[in-house]
Formats: sequence, structure tokens, C-alpha cells
Amino acid sequence: MTLFLGSLLFIYCTLISVISAKPDPEICEKYEVVEQKFKCGPDGYPLHFGLRNCLMFNNQSTLDKFTPKGRKFVGCSTNCLVKAIVNISEYSTSCTQIQEEAFKSHVDCYLNCNFCEVCKTEKLAFLGSYDWTDFLSYAAVKQVLAIIRKCGIFSCLKVFDV
Repeated sequence: MTLFLGSLLFIYCTLISVISAKPDPEICEKYEVVEQKFKCGPDGYPLHFGLRNCLMFNNQSTLDKFTPKGRKFVGCSTNCLVKAIVNISEYSTSCTQIQEEAFKSHVDCYLNCNFCEVCKTEKLAFLGSYDWTDFLSYAAVKQVLAIIRKCGIFSCLKVFDV
């Protein structure tokens, strides 16, 4: 009986943690608010990178590619990135500054949301979700290298737990 109650408690806590990490459905609209304020245009960070990726990662068909652990990461990182862009928009004076500061925030958001662990099991979901042309900019390459330095170069490439 104790094992059964313990199992139910574990399942309940797991579900609550996954649900609580799920972003507000309107959270991506915050990128449009930043765009309205700064008018960076269709190639600027708020619309081209922020909004597009927010909508794509929070689309149900994309979320279905992830395990509960991966969905928790998506919810956590979405909330973190949106909170960061809102804060950045309060002190920024240009679209260039918005983009530079937003890309810097990605590293902390990913690391604080357990990317180093999540990437080990969610590789295929990530590969099937990103628009790889986003990684062709200097800012994106710097971001990826910073995350690799923190996680370790082979961390996400690990296939089996040994």
C-alpha cells in the first residue's frame, strides 16, 4: 500500500512540475509588444527569431516530439526568454541592443532550465524543431559555444549512460 501511495505521489508531482512549466498560451505575444515598441521589422530579433521560435516550440505538434522532461525544458526556457526580452525592452534603446542582449539571455535561460541534461535525451526532438538557418549568425554561434563550454563538449552527444 505504501509503495502504491508513493508511486501515486511521484506521478502527481511529476505531472504538476510538467504542467507548471508549461507557458501561458499568450506568452509569445510579448515579442509582438516589443516589436510594436521598437519596430525592428520582419528580420529583427523580436519577430524573426523570438516570436517565430516561441510559436514553433510551443506548437502542440512540436511539443509532442518531446518527453515530459523535454516539455518541461521548453516551458521553462520559454518563460525565461520571454521574461528576459520584456526586461531588455525596458532599458534598450535600439533593435541592435535588443538582439545582442536577447541572445546573451539564451545561455542563462537554457542552462537554468537544465539544458545540459535535457539535450542528452531530447536530441531528435531538438533536431526536428530548430530552423538551422538561425545558427548561421555570429551571435548564435557564440551562444552555442557558450552552452557547450558550460555543458561540456560531449555532454549532448552522449548516447548511452555508462
